[in-house]
Amino acid sequence: MEYKQVLKGYYDTEKKVKAINVLTKEPYFIEDRPDMKQRIERAINFNQLVGVYQRGTRNGFKYIEQDDFYIDVQEVKTMTEDPKHTLLAKPDDFIISDLKWKYLMRCINKGKNLMFVGPAGTGKTQVVFRAAEQLDKKIFYFNLGSTQDVRSSLISNTFFKDGTYFEESSFITALKTPGSVILLDELSRANPEAWNILMPVLDANIRKIRLDEKDGSPEVPVADGVSFIATANVGFEYTSARMLDRALVDRFSVIEMDVLTKDEEMKLLSIKHSSLDPKINEALCDISNKIKNECKRENAKLSSILSTRILLESAEMSVDGFDLSEIAELILYPLYSDDGGADSERIYIRQLVQKYVQKGNKKELFTDNDFRDLKDFNV
Repeated sequence: MEYKQVLKGYYDTEKKVKAINVLTKEPYFIEDRPDMKQRIERAINFNQLVGVYQRGTRNGFKYIEQDDFYIDVQEVKTMTEDPKHTLLAKPDDFIISDLKWKYLMRCINKGKNLMFVGPAGTGKTQVVFRAAEQLDKKIFYFNLGSTQDVRSSLISNTFFKDGTYFEESSFITALKTPGSVILLDELSRANPEAWNILMPVLDANIRKIRLDEKDGSPEVPVADGVSFIATANVGFEYTSARMLDRALVDRFSVIEMDVLTKDEEMKLLSIKHSSLDPKINEALCDISNKIKNECKRENAKLSSILSTRILLESAEMSVDGFDLSEIAELILYPLYSDDGGADSERIYIRQLVQKYVQKGNKKELFTDNDFRDLKDFNV
């Protein structure tokens, strides 16, 4: 039988009978319908649903067992579900929790706004590209942290040749593309003027942009299904990051990008670089893990972790023939300040890495006991 509504009753906090249409997830108002109120209350008492169907020119009503109804709904959902939207599509060479991947896919599918926050190099930008690829969505990328002329980049350029005319920006093109993904990278480093331009575009009740500040100037509505995914770095080490406007943040659902555990980092390095020496893999990820642990301490001697991006580059350099001391000299030490002499962050990192270099030269395995003698730095 085809139902117009399927109603689930419940008692609110004031013990009043209420109902929701489970087909649309919308409230079903029964305040002025004593007959419906009676039916709903009976259904509550017998743990049933009320099905409403067309019977001639009038509505018919049928009590439905909840278990039977939800089994039928699940079968239909399973048969009609697009496999692209399931967790089976999660990339096997990218580490992100099933829950966060599912939420990202859902936001893109429904044209929602989502913001990834977390340290630099944790894959915030890359995961958006991978999700758009899996869903076969066109993606438009805008690095707001490097945008200087905000109005020209986000709206248009004005030309004066035989009159005045506008050449719309790629951002306007993106807004007009149904079902597209618009990646607003490094939103926390954007010029506040960019935030002002984005405010109405991101507002679910407005979703349009004005091409000029003058009254009566043309407006461009956001096409159906467009999702805005932003990334923002967090932490005091990001000196060029700005405190995001609360009204701007409220236009997004915010999700934290996971910082990988040591085991997850080792798995990722082995996936990306299958020929990487397991001992080097262990050493790099152990160094990374000890740095993370130090950063968590109350009086930490380090201000930032090693990003996943740096770890991947280190692994690639090892595969290309660089040893651990060369990798550290080229790309690890420069990440940390040498201010403070013997107490500087760079000296701390050198002391840490040298233990692994020495063990590597001796072709020995690494154990936690090997680091207990670094008392001055609490490594």
